[in-house]
Amino acid sequence: MNIQRSTSISGKIVVALFLMLSTAGHAQFPSAIVQATNAADADELSKYFNSKIELVLPEKTGVCSDAQAKLVLNEFFKKNPVTSFRVIHQGIRESSSFAIGKYQSGSTNYRFYFLTKNKDSKTYIHQLRIERQDD
Repeated sequence: MNIQRSTSISGKIVVALFLMLSTAGHAQFPSAIVQATNAADADELSKYFNSKIELVLPEKTGVCSDAQAKLVLNEFFKKNPVTSFRVIHQGIRESSSFAIGKYQSGSTNYRFYFLTKNKDSKTYIHQLRIERQDD
């Protein structure tokens, strides 16, 4: 596993990618991923992890296996129990989709960015970016 302390990584590239993927269709980001995040359930969420997933968290960054990502995310959820989670923007294009959500833990807000791809009729999370919001 190659998880390191996060430096100030700009989310501009990710946001640009998400905006390029955005479409005006009526398709929805997978509700099971939203529900697992809303429950802060790393076990359930990990069912949608690709075998390798890029994680970008406030304190850790790296590409890791699905099992390692589950452990890291479980640690995040334990330190930051969910008060609420809601998707604020989403889009789908061909076999890729994204969602941007607001995750609240007590008085602290985080922005979650999910990038997924469909393969063999299943959705896999390829990237999960979690950034603290100071607003």
